[in-house]
Amino acid sequence: MSGMSLPADLLVLHGKLISMDAQRRIYSDGAVAVQGNRIVAVGPSTEVVAAYTAKETIDARGGVVQPGFVDSHVHLSQHLGRGIIPDLWPEEREHEHWLPYWLNLSEEDAEASTMLACLEMVRNGTTTFCDHGGKFCGESTAAVVNRVGLRGMISEICWDIPPYPSVGTGDTDACLQRLERLTQVLPKRADVRVWAGVSMAGMGRCSDRLLVEGKHLADRLNLILDFHQSFASGDVAQYWKHAHGKTAIEHFANLGILGENLQLVHMIHTEDSEVALLAATRTNVVHCPAASTRVGRGVSRVGRFPEMLAQGVNVALGSDSGNYSDFFDVGRQAYLASTIHREARGLMPTISAHEALEMATLNGARSLGVLDAIGSLEVGKKADIVIHSNCRPEWHPGLNVVNSLIYSAQSVAVDTVIVDGEVILRGGQFRRLNEEEEYRRIDALAQQLHRRMGFKIPSRWPVI
Repeated sequence: MSGMSLPADLLVLHGKLISMDAQRRIYSDGAVAVQGNRIVAVGPSTEVVAAYTAKETIDARGGVVQPGFVDSHVHLSQHLGRGIIPDLWPEEREHEHWLPYWLNLSEEDAEASTMLACLEMVRNGTTTFCDHGGKFCGESTAAVVNRVGLRGMISEICWDIPPYPSVGTGDTDACLQRLERLTQVLPKRADVRVWAGVSMAGMGRCSDRLLVEGKHLADRLNLILDFHQSFASGDVAQYWKHAHGKTAIEHFANLGILGENLQLVHMIHTEDSEVALLAATRTNVVHCPAASTRVGRGVSRVGRFPEMLAQGVNVALGSDSGNYSDFFDVGRQAYLASTIHREARGLMPTISAHEALEMATLNGARSLGVLDAIGSLEVGKKADIVIHSNCRPEWHPGLNVVNSLIYSAQSVAVDTVIVDGEVILRGGQFRRLNEEEEYRRIDALAQQLHRRMGFKIPSRWPVI
């Protein structure tokens, strides 16, 4: 090392580095230098090593290095109930499980569910997420997320037209007060990893006044407004009736809430005219392919996501919830996004592997209003970095690194995860907590919760 080398806290060396910068540069032997929580250099390993001396060095040994995935839509509180709703049930019966789950969920259960979701996201290479809200105060969710070390936007459940009186959060004023309270307690600042957004249920469960004033709150605090929309034909028809023959997006345009700080989740059942409005207003859309394919909502048959991308709509990716997609893995969501529309239409490529990777990183960062900080490995951005091990067959021969990531490897070889310059997973081991102890606690609480619910977990095959 030269005596003129600059100090760094961390160097990641010798990786096949996918920068996702403006030129989409890929370094066959690349390195990243980190000082504090910021990236100070990206380039060929020889150049970065010559320029910097670090306190800690990680040799990627030819593994892929990428910006962390962004999961733009999750429900952290649902994970204790995943995997038990029978395939034989139509989607409409999901609430037979969801309602008793929600009513019997304790704050300790919710924290365990959040922990399980966070462990899964880290292991699958997600460094930033957007949670759609839970039953309890956001501070308890934030405490778990901070303990794991992830970055994320969180919220509390908000709707003034709830499906059941027992899960209502009060009238419109009460909902708005709850939204603003959380933004004050968990403000969005450059020095924090967890902040509050303005999230609400959507899909006809929020009044026009709640939507409009929620948008005003988001505008005032430089946050995003986030809600579900057009997941199924039922909520689309509801808006058609409510808006006297207008589509949901036309109605939102009339309300004045479309824009680049609005994130609409699902958007499966849309019209061509709605796609044009989304593009013209720079409104963000979150594509959750697994959530639809799991319950047959028609995402591959009727979804217009290729058209959205072609017209310039910013489309991100989301995993949704444990009672729909069953997994929090943006790599698998990217695979689905890049393939299911081809299969349904008989066309290639509809959404390419390169576009899917943009959806999983840059588009997610833009949708959450943090593109200036994350989404790519560039000087000045936060050091949110994922390193894949090269010791998995899915990464070989690895002649096209983007195709290998999206089509074959995805998240199977995630080895090291860095958030805000801190290594929170190294060599497959969590640095801040004991993973096995967490699983034992999580499983015990899940069993107790389902006993309280009285929910009989059906099995089509005998369990001995």
